Amino acid sequence: MSRAEERLFVWTFFAALVFGVLVLTGTLASGFHLVDDWEYAKYVDLMSPGRSNFAGCLKDALEFDLTVRFRPLYYINRVCAAAVFGVNLTAMSVWKGMEIVAALAALYYCARHMRCNRAYSLLFALTVMVGYQSAVWWKLGPQESYGMLLFATGFYLLLTWLEGGGAWRAAGSAFLFFLMSLYKESFILLLPFVLLYVLYAQMRGRGRLTAASLWESVRAKWGYFLVLGLFFTAEMLLLLFVIGTNNYEYIGLDAQMTYEQYREVWLNALGADLKWYFRFGVICCMILLTYWEELKKLGWEMALTALLIVPQIVTYSKTGITERYLLPTAFGIAFWLIAAGGTMKALGGRRKSVYVLCLLLMLAAHTRVMLREADYFAYRGGSVQTMLDTTLEYTREHPGTKVLSCFAPNAEGNRTMYYWLRIHGYDDVFYWDEDRKLISKWFGEHEDEEDVLEHMDVVVMYNREDRHWCYEPSLDLSDFEEHKCGTLTMYFRKDG
Repeated sequence: MSRAEERLFVWTFFAALVFGVLVLTGTLASGFHLVDDWEYAKYVDLMSPGRSNFAGCLKDALEFDLTVRFRPLYYINRVCAAAVFGVNLTAMSVWKGMEIVAALAALYYCARHMRCNRAYSLLFALTVMVGYQSAVWWKLGPQESYGMLLFATGFYLLLTWLEGGGAWRAAGSAFLFFLMSLYKESFILLLPFVLLYVLYAQMRGRGRLTAASLWESVRAKWGYFLVLGLFFTAEMLLLLFVIGTNNYEYIGLDAQMTYEQYREVWLNALGADLKWYFRFGVICCMILLTYWEELKKLGWEMALTALLIVPQIVTYSKTGITERYLLPTAFGIAFWLIAAGGTMKALGGRRKSVYVLCLLLMLAAHTRVMLREADYFAYRGGSVQTMLDTTLEYTREHPGTKVLSCFAPNAEGNRTMYYWLRIHGYDDVFYWDEDRKLISKWFGEHEDEEDVLEHMDVVVMYNREDRHWCYEPSLDLSDFEEHKCGTLTMYFRKDG
């Protein structure tokens, strides 16, 4: 197969895979979900005539982000998407699919330049992107897919530069790594891996590690070390001393948590979204241990793997790594099992057959997970979009309608109701507070306005099919007619 034929095959295969999954499972046109999608409606509302414009909306989004997080490129991307696509989530999903295809192709070529053959390279890319983390294929909110695209493309340019490519590849990779670090905080932690990989590439084949050889390797690429080192240092200082870490409730270490609590978190993670990586990874590592003398030669690869995985483990020590948070940890797992262990020269015979079988079974298990999660996402999205369309139609047929949203404590669900209905001309939504047994408006100019159930005409809430369900609102709905809407339930006043 020539390079041109390989390129055509790779892009065609990944495009067919990604869009085949998105189209056949129905995620591509599943509409709004009660999660991050509300932000698009918010930005469209802010950019509407008489309120603000693109520049003002972007300024507000960035100012807000810098008070709580450090994701400037994420918000630039989202505001631009709202400006271009509006609330056409199908068009955004097509764009997202193209992003995933590009990320998979970049990961494939990274593996090719890490001495993997074509089959291993395909397996490498799929191992990183297929599984519980495949939620980034169809969810429009998570930042990890774009972060992986920037990382994989930057790493590819780095690998080709280390093989003798032009200086523009080094500059391009550094620029992409910088953009990656602006997209989400956890990707900043990949920069030490990149720096160690440059050192590893310089030291490979030089024999024994000495202070002199180490210094010589650093001097040979000092400019690259300096630039990425400055990026990493500046961003970490910004996070620690300007933005602060108090806003990151679900990440980082917590002095109030005990060892037993951390242990419980990770035991739960190993039995949940990490389970297939863990189960098949243990078997693969046991096979590698039978080549102990050869395995000892992979010290650099072990250190690189640790730099990929350990910082992510520390970052998510409160919650464990789940769904989209598996990225970029999955890259570290693939790096060790495929790029390092899988290409070990001593690996052969029946042990290699078992090893490869384990990798394929791991991918098969993750493929099943991916299809199951995509099917649920499409079903849930269809439920939400049907509810929104039905509510809007009812308000237009019955002027003066009051809608009660019972999605709290999921504030994003309530925000979806507010912003989506608002940009479609309706702005009279009330919200139920189960703790205070209170009906009031949470958003807009009349956020303190209160009302009673007797004045509500439409009530919407989760049912037990939805993963956000956590209680039945303590409301007397005997005067309402119930209509199940997939994972949601709608109630219409009987005399309405």
